Amino acid sequence: MAADIGELLVPYMPTIRVPRSGDRVYKSECAFSFDSPESEGGLYVCMSTFLGFGREHVERHYRKTGQCVYMHLKRTIKEKATGASGGGIPKKKSPRIVLELEKNENINNEDYECEDEAKLVIFPDHYEIPLPNIEELPALVTIACDAALAARSPYRRQDSDSWEEELKDSKHENNLQQLDNGVRIPPSGWRCAWCDLRENLWLNLTDGSILCGKWFFDGSGGNGHALEHYRETRYPLAVKLGTITPDGAG
Repeated sequence: MAADIGELLVPYMPTIRVPRSGDRVYKSECAFSFDSPESEGGLYVCMSTFLGFGREHVERHYRKTGQCVYMHLKRTIKEKATGASGGGIPKKKSPRIVLELEKNENINNEDYECEDEAKLVIFPDHYEIPLPNIEELPALVTIACDAALAARSPYRRQDSDSWEEELKDSKHENNLQQLDNGVRIPPSGWRCAWCDLRENLWLNLTDGSILCGKWFFDGSGGNGHALEHYRETRYPLAVKLGTITPDGAG
């Protein structure tokens, strides 16, 4: 069986990457919807770009890019059975998989517990390989899966990743024009106004528009709508959402 799985993965090996220190593994929420590992269909993480997709959007991503290998993550939250003393009966937790999500805090308590599972899924046939599977998977695939599972959610990394370099003043800031156009910026739930992307978003400081950043060669990033908006309007100043902390540090 080990040889069979290894042979099955051979054509896809060039599309499976080990996440590097600078890579962000989006395994908490779909890039285009609110699907997460807790959703009925779970979350699919591309093993090349490490973007997360719900069931509907992973099919589109596969058809658009030809990427076939995804890690499927599923979290089930269950109510504990009640013991004679009225307290919950702890269920022995599987040591195999514990997803590193920003929602981990206070999941397991006296009343509830979570069960996490992960598997590789190969499209278009949805062939599933449960994880971990050291005996049957090629070493590179095992390393890639382990690294993706262990990676901290990018949302939990925001504090430690905050920009600390001393920044120079922009020549445009003294003459910054801010339009009184009635735009109100919500505290969360941001999306690109042109394409609904929910990551790599930039807030234009003149008109309040929220648009996605540039596209990267590996398929991540955005569709470049913030730059297109600048070319059309010449409004020069924008800030990346999620990089400014409550005390004003960037």
